[in-house]
Amino acid sequence: MIPDQEQRPFTGLEIAMRWAELPPEHLSAALKALNPQLAREHEYRMAELTAEAQEKKDLRNHRLQMTGLITGLVLAVGMLVGAVVLGVNDQPWLAGAFMGPSLLVLVKIFVLRETIAVDIQAVQKAHANAQPTTVPPAAEPGAPPLV
Repeated sequence: MIPDQEQRPFTGLEIAMRWAELPPEHLSAALKALNPQLAREHEYRMAELTAEAQEKKDLRNHRLQMTGLITGLVLAVGMLVGAVVLGVNDQPWLAGAFMGPSLLVLVKIFVLRETIAVDIQAVQKAHANAQPTTVPPAAEPGAPPLV
């Protein structure tokens, strides 16, 4: 044994091995004392495993939240840039669809991790409204009007 180093406490099995050297009448008393020690060691190991599992779960949850946050940021910036480009190219309806409910709902889904059916319906309605209405072809001069 190395001097100046504290000795670790014996485990239940090590205690039982030492008690095996005792006479039989002392062994029954030793076994009665061993059961609480084994129970404490088991509780300690279970607490360690529970804490380790919780730490892994927290780490996975943190990674998921950060991935959603970064994805939401990239998506929002991309949609804003797309809306500006479309707005400059004289497509205000499509730019409005990028800037409106679509942006808010997609960021909400990725960042907050929640979705509501009303939000999905709002996005579908915004996209339906963003479709340009078709204008009937202009009649040639002198032709009868289309009815």
